[in-house]
Amino acid sequence: MRNILTILKRELRAYFNSAIAYIFIIVFLLISVGLFMTDFFLISIADMRRFFYSLPVILCVFLPAVTMRLWAEDRKGNTLELLLTFPVKTHELVLGKFFASLIFYVAALISTIPVPLMLIFLGQPDVGAIICQYIGAVFLGSFFLALGILVSGFCKDQIVSLILAMMACFVFFLLGTDFTAGSIDGWMPGLGSFLKSSLGLAHHFAAFQKGVMDSRDVLYFLIGTVIFLLLNGFWLETRLRPKARTIFTATCLISLGIFILANFVFSDIPIGRYDFTQDKIYTVSPASIKILQKLKAPVTAKLFISPADKMPTGMKTIERDIRDKLDEFQVAAKGKFNYKVFHMEAANVEKEDEDTLEKSIGEKGIRPFQVRSVEADEVGVKLIYSSLSLAYKEKPEEIIPQIINQNLPDLEYIVISKIYKMTLERMPHVALVAPYVERVVDPQMKQILQQLGQGIAEKYIDDEYELVPKLLEYEGYRVSRIKLTEDESIPEDVDTLVVLEPEKLNERQRFEINNFLVNGGSVFLAVQNYDFQYRTLGPKGLQVSAIDKRPQINQLLQNWGVTVDEDFLMDSQCDVVSLTGEKLLGIFSVSSPVKLPIQIIIGSEQMNKDISITSRLPIVFYLWGTALNLEEKKLKELNLDAKTLLTSSADAWKVKFHSGNLNKADLDMPAAQKRDVFPLAVMLQGQFPDAFKGKEVPQWPPEEEEGEESYEQPEEEIELEPQSGKLILIGCAQTFNRDLFDKGGQVLFFLNSIDALTLGEDLVHVRSKQPIDRSLKKVSAAAKAGWRLATTFLVPVVLSAIGSLRIFIRKRSKWVYLKTV
Repeated sequence: MRNILTILKRELRAYFNSAIAYIFIIVFLLISVGLFMTDFFLISIADMRRFFYSLPVILCVFLPAVTMRLWAEDRKGNTLELLLTFPVKTHELVLGKFFASLIFYVAALISTIPVPLMLIFLGQPDVGAIICQYIGAVFLGSFFLALGILVSGFCKDQIVSLILAMMACFVFFLLGTDFTAGSIDGWMPGLGSFLKSSLGLAHHFAAFQKGVMDSRDVLYFLIGTVIFLLLNGFWLETRLRPKARTIFTATCLISLGIFILANFVFSDIPIGRYDFTQDKIYTVSPASIKILQKLKAPVTAKLFISPADKMPTGMKTIERDIRDKLDEFQVAAKGKFNYKVFHMEAANVEKEDEDTLEKSIGEKGIRPFQVRSVEADEVGVKLIYSSLSLAYKEKPEEIIPQIINQNLPDLEYIVISKIYKMTLERMPHVALVAPYVERVVDPQMKQILQQLGQGIAEKYIDDEYELVPKLLEYEGYRVSRIKLTEDESIPEDVDTLVVLEPEKLNERQRFEINNFLVNGGSVFLAVQNYDFQYRTLGPKGLQVSAIDKRPQINQLLQNWGVTVDEDFLMDSQCDVVSLTGEKLLGIFSVSSPVKLPIQIIIGSEQMNKDISITSRLPIVFYLWGTALNLEEKKLKELNLDAKTLLTSSADAWKVKFHSGNLNKADLDMPAAQKRDVFPLAVMLQGQFPDAFKGKEVPQWPPEEEEGEESYEQPEEEIELEPQSGKLILIGCAQTFNRDLFDKGGQVLFFLNSIDALTLGEDLVHVRSKQPIDRSLKKVSAAAKAGWRLATTFLVPVVLSAIGSLRIFIRKRSKWVYLKTV
């Protein structure tokens, strides 16, 4: 150990007693941090994944430059033989030089600390993930350093050592990329994927980049580092012996075989993994474990998948990834989850004379599907299986028809949600009330289509909320679309009532909603008090006019201590909307970006982190929305639990509602004392009081007088059975229309709300287990420039000063010594 420390100190002095160490670290920082900061504020996300994505390529150049002198300098100066005659063992020499270079590299990594400090100051980074990424960077660096030291031992010239080590590092890195593996597979099927998993460095560094430390990846870097160091020591000891080159070549081939074999063996053995991310987003959630352990009978999963050699390169490892997740389910369920794997051949579907498994499962909806593949430098299509079936008791099997790389991160929610809904006595039922318009087909268009031989109906449905029922049905809900009229009232077995953009509700409709809620039902209510019309005026600018929607819902809501504000809501935290204006030269449409304070966005800071519905949502677009008014005193008197889900920013303000065009004064931000935070979405829970208690039952208005109220021929009073109900109220319905619904966090907010209202919060916790929005705070232009300068140049300037001072002191000491002599 003493000899190792002696060599280590000698090499560190060689680094830091000259300008070379400081120059290396400064160049490394300028390149790595400089590249990261070029578009950092453009992306505005508080994480370092982009930094660590580019790090392996930078290290392929930087670390060979660090190691090129370690042996080459000794060989060129003929001091290597002198070193070997000292009472120092070869492995002590190798380890001393390796640890010295590793300490130097770690010092360079530590010099990037201003970047995570900036992230902490400007946003909410996942510190655990960043720690894991730095740990992975140390493993990556040790691998490259050991490889570089080995190459340096072969060379007398430092430049030759640098070039050869760079080539070797790039080979290991590129073998782990999908592009290289796919290209090799195209010419020799299976070889590229095999090399990717057994030798490819990028493949084993990917988990660290996400914030997960997998034992298989750790073993890859440790085994590779140890083998390179052993080969370095072996070469130094045997290089002057007879047939040294032949023996060493054979040793290298054997060592490479051991390296490949070890990685191949361990690739399918999940020894252990640790999820460093803040909310363990890559680990089975406690909510999933709770659902699995509550099962009254075991669930059997069957994975139908094509063999790896039949898969395209990008999906060669998907079976392993799926099985890893199923293994986690099996452990968590404690005997209540089992799975089997069946390898399928798409070609067997075409065999007419044989009864194959492929044909039998095809009747259940499990069929092969097409994916893109690259073979022999040509893009083609492969027919593969990657499906999962779930069986529970006597319930019909649930099928997940396609599991691909894109939906693999959501596999936990997909599987657990289907299992949870299979345990229910019946399919959850949602009634949807949302406006739609029946339109007549344009006569000219109809005539053209008829001339082309295409039949077309006289009328069609224009439904702005058409995506909502489709999404609910996809999620396993039974959906009834109703108009909330006498002929289409709320079905008896409905669990949740969804009302989107109510228009001029009559007294009977309010009565029906009241009864449903008082009887213990759950209601999701999205109110749109007003819409806006934009009209471009060319050089004169833009005209924005308001349209009053008059939902007439406050008459009911005020009985429960909450109302939808009638004033315009403005917020400086807004987004850009592109308007398609008049056509240029009669051909091209011109888009005009418009940013107005009525185009509100809700960031993570305006979301309630203590509620599962909103704890991990991306940004929500709150287009033309309204604030809510909460009467805290009345809510307390009624014993209703009110939880605010979404709020505006602190720079929001209200403008008195008026019809017609908005003026400049309406859109200009007022003084600070007139700005405030307003609730935008709220969840009420408890026993709702009957707003119609003691009143006559209102009648349904005649169809020709829809919207008017009638109390003639009163019905008998309806008996209620009061139970605790739930109401989620949001002052914006536009966010759920077809143009916005699938953008941002709208879908997740809606699904989380429906799951929480209908099924409880367990599934919400499972779905919410994903990377949360980590957008930066609002940063001024001057602050951006300051942070760029600080992160990119502060440490290099400090290192330059330290290096210059150290060199000056050494020169002065030398001058004083020579003078005294």
